Amino acid sequence: MKLGKGNLSGGQKLILAMLIVGPLVLMVCKWSALPTSEFFMRGFSLANLSGDRESRVEYILSVPFGATLVVFFRLSLGIRLLGPFRSILLAVAFLITGILPGLAFLAVVIGIVLAIRPFVKAIRLPYFARVSVVLSVVALVMLIALLSSRWLGFESLSRVAYFPIIALCLMGEGFARILSREGLGSALWRGTMTAFVAVLITFMFQIDGFRKVFLYFPELLIFEIGFIIVIAEFLDFRLLRRLNLPAEEKSSSRHARKAKSLVARAHLREDSSKKGSTI
Repeated sequence: MKLGKGNLSGGQKLILAMLIVGPLVLMVCKWSALPTSEFFMRGFSLANLSGDRESRVEYILSVPFGATLVVFFRLSLGIRLLGPFRSILLAVAFLITGILPGLAFLAVVIGIVLAIRPFVKAIRLPYFARVSVVLSVVALVMLIALLSSRWLGFESLSRVAYFPIIALCLMGEGFARILSREGLGSALWRGTMTAFVAVLITFMFQIDGFRKVFLYFPELLIFEIGFIIVIAEFLDFRLLRRLNLPAEEKSSSRHARKAKSLVARAHLREDSSKKGSTI
């Protein structure tokens, strides 16, 4: 019985095993009961950083963890998202703004992007200009929110100014694109699942003990790289793919029909060229 997809050679599997086992060995060497504990904790730990540096490192360490979770949801569970990066970017934003204010502001921005998208397409702006207009509108909305926080005295509203603009634009553009291609149901499903994964990443990294594990054992980053490969090669089960909306099947059949049409046209051109050469 073949294990996995068979994409990895023997040497590549050995490298993968080193990515998994190496960090685990390093973690064991930090065990307080071993004489190696002090040396490895001093040289391979980020536990004693200053406050600002520690916060910055936590954001850095949240990215590969988020990537691992996204790959697990997409490949092992088969849940469709708006893309591989959007949940991670949203999670970083939620760590800054808070989950509820971030979700509320995200919903507002997506609504605004959907509202201006028909006008932007109607005047036939090229892609780069269209995205730049959306980017500028999102920045304008953030400034209005910041000014509103001063007028209304809502300090929590001012935190949306720290929301990464690119994350907002990517979510709005991705939602609008899926809406036009696959319909409202698919867009809502994929958008909701993308936000759910982002909330899950944020929630876990708001647990103090969970963050400390990554600070004490930064070698887990290497482990996560190996584990992502393991998921892609050995755990690509897509167990919950039936929960995805039928739009996925419709989209696939549409692409299949398009491919068949292209093949049929190629055959017609080939037949025409043969007839022409015969004449």
